[in-house]
Amino acid sequence: MRPILPAWTEADADLHARLGAAIDPDRKVLGALERITPLGGRRIADVGTGIGHYPMLLARRTGRTYGVESDPSLRAEAQRRVADAHQPNIRIVDGTPLALPLRDGAVDIVLTSLIDPDDGSLPAIEEAWRVLRPGGRLIAIGHYGRDDVSALLEPEVVEHALEATRRRTGWWLRNGFKIKVVHARLDLGDRETAHELLPRLYGDRGRAFLMGPHSSSLKLNLGLYHQARAVTD
Repeated sequence: MRPILPAWTEADADLHARLGAAIDPDRKVLGALERITPLGGRRIADVGTGIGHYPMLLARRTGRTYGVESDPSLRAEAQRRVADAHQPNIRIVDGTPLALPLRDGAVDIVLTSLIDPDDGSLPAIEEAWRVLRPGGRLIAIGHYGRDDVSALLEPEVVEHALEATRRRTGWWLRNGFKIKVVHARLDLGDRETAHELLPRLYGDRGRAFLMGPHSSSLKLNLGLYHQARAVTD
């Protein structure tokens, strides 16, 4: 889940798999997606799919799902996982947010965690509009903040999230997005995994957290920032 990962997080397939198990283990994001827009039979593009985490979770709910990933090692792992799971409705393809390998109006939903809440993301949003059918929906998963995980992140990252999500004045709302907050968690129940991952991801903040008393999970608030493509005559 890239919204709460530092920029230096490696493109390591094993790390991504372990994070996929630890972040939102209760799969609240899936329920929130279904409340935003029906998923049954829909065609979805998951941009920045990594090892195919969301396509695998969505496979039984949706029609064709495209996992778009530019990193060769992550893309190869996603393709292996899809083949092992015998999921013919998932296609893992090479592409970037600015060059999606899909025709105009090809999908009903674009799901991404690669859109940062600043004007530099506007070209990626335009590319998402291109591949969405009229009335289709762009959904960006980002960090909403105001949670336990914020203490592990760099202060400027947290402030950026807070500014972008403020009601009335935040970047998401100023650019026409609606906000749905998902109250998820980061599971730290496995001690060995916690002591490996937190210092690896968050450095001294992760080490300091583990040295003190702490619960087996951290509150993690994710924002689903969504907007429908305009339906034109």
